[in-house]
Amino acid sequence: MSAAASELGFKQMTCYQWVHKSRLAERVPRDRKADQRKYTPAQKAQFFVVFDRVKSTTQAARELGLHPATCAGWVRKAGLKSYGKTGVGPHPGRDEYFRLRKTGVSRRKAAAAVGIHLRTAEEWDQGIRKSGGRRIYPDGRIVDYKRGVTTMTPPAVTALVPVPVSALEKSIDPRFLTVQERELIRDLQTAGSSVRSIAHSLGRSPSTISRELGRNTDPRMGYLPHGAHRNAAARRARPKTAKLAGESDLRDYVKDKLLLRWSPEQISHALVEEFPDNPEMRVSPETIYQALYVQARGGLKREIQAALRTGRTRRKPHRTGEQRTPRFVDPMIMISERPPEIEDRAVPGHWESQCCCQAAWTPLTVAGSR
Repeated sequence: MSAAASELGFKQMTCYQWVHKSRLAERVPRDRKADQRKYTPAQKAQFFVVFDRVKSTTQAARELGLHPATCAGWVRKAGLKSYGKTGVGPHPGRDEYFRLRKTGVSRRKAAAAVGIHLRTAEEWDQGIRKSGGRRIYPDGRIVDYKRGVTTMTPPAVTALVPVPVSALEKSIDPRFLTVQERELIRDLQTAGSSVRSIAHSLGRSPSTISRELGRNTDPRMGYLPHGAHRNAAARRARPKTAKLAGESDLRDYVKDKLLLRWSPEQISHALVEEFPDNPEMRVSPETIYQALYVQARGGLKREIQAALRTGRTRRKPHRTGEQRTPRFVDPMIMISERPPEIEDRAVPGHWESQCCCQAAWTPLTVAGSR
């Protein structure tokens, strides 16, 4: 019946129904326990030989005529891992690709070096995984293109970030959003207000509100104000390891360029041009100056102390054209504020004198009335 259905192009289930309706055959109940196959140790050993070659449970079971579920149990108990029907595991150039990206190689060049498509390289950078016609995103989305279904996994709990209460309640600067402002952002967004409308209500820039919503909005739960406030407090925690304190490719690059008499401004701009797709290779001129002048003695300063063009070991403060340099270090004392004992002129220094010389060079001190 199965061969006849395949020859005519009909479904086997439909043909079974026709056969039973016409009473050409009777359905016999199956004894499932009797149908269970018993495999010998030799068959099991032969399976693992084939599995070591193809790296796929399904393919090895198909070659030997064994049941895939039974073979999957053998593999699981042995602590092995199957690479699916194709037997193809992770891309052999995946580790090499990420190594190139860490060294500052652009996405296009790294993809060409390991022989992958640019779209695949973009998915690797974004942390997207593929499995059975599905794309699994880092935020929990699972897009199944075969069924046209998108599912979501539970979001990560941002409230579990360990942050002291004092850090949450501390107000550092008015430019930082407070928890009350974040709660108002959530209320206005729930009411359907636009980004510009929310920014106008809070007296903030629209770009500030846009970044806040984009950074702390969960695809399933929406904007989470208290989780956003905890994350913001955790990000500004100090002390942090300075960007140029530890061994890194960025530190080596800055060191080499300073030894070539490059200014910190030139280094900062050159990093953007040479590593456009690597955000880790970014440093501001002020960070370089901090590494030279402010941070603990040793480290970068000890290695390249004479690398700056000026050769200074201390920073020279810069002033605008409207600011004047004071003549004296100590503040000026007005004459009206002098103490009364000066009026007695009893102590030298509290009165003025003038030395006069005659023709015979005899010094004469004259104290006149003043």
